[in-house]
Amino acid sequence: MNKVRDIKPLRRHASLAATSLAVIAATLGDVAAADDQPYIYAPQPGATVKLYNSPGDKDSAMDAPSLPLHATGPSQHQFYPVTVNGRPYWVNGMDVKVGRKAQAQCSESAGVQSAATLGAATNRCQ
Repeated sequence: MNKVRDIKPLRRHASLAATSLAVIAATLGDVAAADDQPYIYAPQPGATVKLYNSPGDKDSAMDAPSLPLHATGPSQHQFYPVTVNGRPYWVNGMDVKVGRKAQAQCSESAGVQSAATLGAATNRCQ
């Protein structure tokens, strides 16, 4: 009889561990996936974005011919690398709007939200 009683806590712990792993796996599956590299926009409509030959340059090489620009790599010293007409340039992150395209990937949407909803966003999982 004593051996049967000793097994019950082990079963309970195994069940809790399996449930915890299932919850963690479900949570990680619902994490929002972000676009690898952000898009770069002008700070105001009609404004120009200056392109630099290297991060940290004081003088710009030229203005961007079209927007938005897509960053081609990670930022360095607040400058984002971009490619314009096949040539690499850098954009000062302090002079532009940076838009990251994040999209929620979940099996169930959060549904109707209001300003009072904690963590309200346009694409959010339950």
